[in-house]
Amino acid sequence: MITLEKIADQANVSVSTVSKALSGHKAISQKTKDRIRQIADELGYTPNANAQSLVNKRANTIGVVYEVEFGLRNLFFSAVLEEFRRNAQLNGYDILLLSNNNEKNIDYFRHCQSKNVDGVLIVSIGSAPIEAINKLTQSSMAVITLDPLHSGLNTIYSDSYAGIQKSCQHLYDLGHRKIAYVNGSYTNLIGQQRLNGYLDFIKAHKLKPIYNAKQSNESYTFSEGYQTMKYLLTEFGLPDAVVCASDLMAMGTITLLQKRGYKIPDDVSVVGFDNLSVCEIATPRLTTIAQDYEGIGKKAWDLMIHMLNTDDRKKEPIIVDTQLVVRESTTTRK
Repeated sequence: MITLEKIADQANVSVSTVSKALSGHKAISQKTKDRIRQIADELGYTPNANAQSLVNKRANTIGVVYEVEFGLRNLFFSAVLEEFRRNAQLNGYDILLLSNNNEKNIDYFRHCQSKNVDGVLIVSIGSAPIEAINKLTQSSMAVITLDPLHSGLNTIYSDSYAGIQKSCQHLYDLGHRKIAYVNGSYTNLIGQQRLNGYLDFIKAHKLKPIYNAKQSNESYTFSEGYQTMKYLLTEFGLPDAVVCASDLMAMGTITLLQKRGYKIPDDVSVVGFDNLSVCEIATPRLTTIAQDYEGIGKKAWDLMIHMLNTDDRKKEPIIVDTQLVVRESTTTRK
């Protein structure tokens, strides 16, 4: 059995320091916390949740609010949640999934209270009632949102605007000028940022926008990508390149284009968004914008434990950078 003493000996610190680091105590520097947590993870340390809950007077449980269609079925959210769960488990916390897709008038705040959770991670708002979400986020509970409707306190999300601009710039540098956009949601912050990133780039470079301004794609799915690309071909003809709001939408886009007899990237270059594992096995391998799943999950946990260990319930938004990953679905315009 791995004890705090063994971790302390390995880290060359006191047992008290190890205990505080693993519980996220504010007196311990972030660098020391990360080092001790890594050592504990490598040694296979499993916290005694019952003992910790008696000391902290907590249930040692974090509730995860999500909508099935927009939340855990979304591979991006699943990847982020896995990293969040790993850090929570390392610190002796359990995860309780709180889905209420069958209740129209759900009171999320009261539901979370009834489950006696210490804090709440809102994975995706989806179609949840805004009033119910606002009641939860404006309560005295420690609440963090990953997919906010607006940029506000206690939110964590990728810099989608800059990510889409990187996609457009990559295609522009390859000589493409007829750049289409397969859009995501128009109703939340992330979808709006991605659309604005595209439209601002197109305007700045005096190009013609090619996108469906009327149809909001809420789920970022293969089917939505397929249908949107079908619409764009009908309305605008064949583009030089396509920027997609998600990898799954890019897969749908590529499938539609290939069914019509076009070659990717010889006829049309395609860029996705997310960097899911499927990008590596797609044909061709997909150029995409990589979101930092582990970074977002880790930052979400660090913010959660900070809120639980302090009275601080108002943290500015944490915006995580993205990276362009170039593969075989984009090429120079011939």
